Amino acid sequence: MFTKESWAMAEASSPDKQDLKDRPMAATRKLTRLVAYGLMVLFGISALEVASYSYLRVVEGYDGEHLMTYEFDEYKNIQPTPNYHNTKGVHHNAQGFREDSDTSREKDADTYRIFIMGGSTAYGLQSMSKFGQDQYSIIRNSETIDAYLEEYLRGRAGNKKVEVINAAITSQYSHHHLIYLNQTILKFHPDMVVFIDGYNDYFQYVKGFDQFRDYGYQERAHLYLGPPTIEAWAGYMGWWLFRKSHFIHVASKTLRPIWVSIRSIGGTRARIDVEDALHNLEINAKANFLKMVERNSLILRHEKVVPVFVLQPELAFKQSKVLSPLEQQIYAELDQQWQENFVEFKNRARPLVVDYLQKSTTRTGSVFLDMTDIFGGFGGDAYTDYCHLTPMGNKRLAEKIGEQILPLMVAKPASNA
Repeated sequence: MFTKESWAMAEASSPDKQDLKDRPMAATRKLTRLVAYGLMVLFGISALEVASYSYLRVVEGYDGEHLMTYEFDEYKNIQPTPNYHNTKGVHHNAQGFREDSDTSREKDADTYRIFIMGGSTAYGLQSMSKFGQDQYSIIRNSETIDAYLEEYLRGRAGNKKVEVINAAITSQYSHHHLIYLNQTILKFHPDMVVFIDGYNDYFQYVKGFDQFRDYGYQERAHLYLGPPTIEAWAGYMGWWLFRKSHFIHVASKTLRPIWVSIRSIGGTRARIDVEDALHNLEINAKANFLKMVERNSLILRHEKVVPVFVLQPELAFKQSKVLSPLEQQIYAELDQQWQENFVEFKNRARPLVVDYLQKSTTRTGSVFLDMTDIFGGFGGDAYTDYCHLTPMGNKRLAEKIGEQILPLMVAKPASNA
């Protein structure tokens, strides 16, 4: 039975009609705020994506489809992205070669087909130095070694139709050429293959170096295919976003140099023990790139293809060229900021590598060209950084190669076998 007191207490504890009306309204307001915040975030992300997309299109020549110049390859880690097109002058054909037009597997009987293989110098990479990036941010298809070599040979090869195809891949080691030859190149019936190498794996001085195990792009494979960890998950998500999001792509490329600089603060400069390094180089050379050079040579000779091995020029080498103001800046950076004794090691290692290659190519009946000092009397910039070349540097190297291989082309007629 209710008393007046209990009735009053019940009325006080029960929600009044106004409270019942306010509750749905409060929930609605809360939901509205959440939706509004979500839309604001979505709008912000969209605005950043649109702004980054526009920046890439206008400033970097993005074609709207291919953010990356390379993609995953099952056998050699990476390959140039087929049909990649940068509106400022970099183009890959459907076969993944750095060519403006597609390359047919078949060729005419009177066509002499030369493939250029190698790393980033042979590919025609832009400057990687802060000093050269403004002037040499792009090396166009028309400014690469293969383009100038084809131009040089076409005027001197008689009635032969000459094709020079750029099949170089940035960062590649000599063992990748062994894979790529069998995977792809030999299917296009080359008459000659010119390997332009040196910087990537000919001067490895770390004790116990193994070019299969220690290749840089293997790191992601080890991380993502190894035991599942938070680091692997975060790394893969970041890598996925870098390839898919215009904003993350631009932000990562912008912030990475800053992050590298911050990490280097307070760090000590690495030092090369030159005597130990030269000892390790001899062991590494015999166990790694010299075996690959010989195997590449033997395969090509078996296929009746002329193998030519070019040791590329590098800025660190003592040479007859008078350095331009830009090259002096880059050389000072090498000498003062890279590993201590780096320049000394490179110059003491060069004659050893030359000797190794001369003996190796002689044993296998292939051709070796030492191009480490070809810029004597050359005015202006030949180097854009430590090993990549300007358009005129590429032209000089192409002409020097052309002078040496032209007699070989005359001696061996084109073949469609």
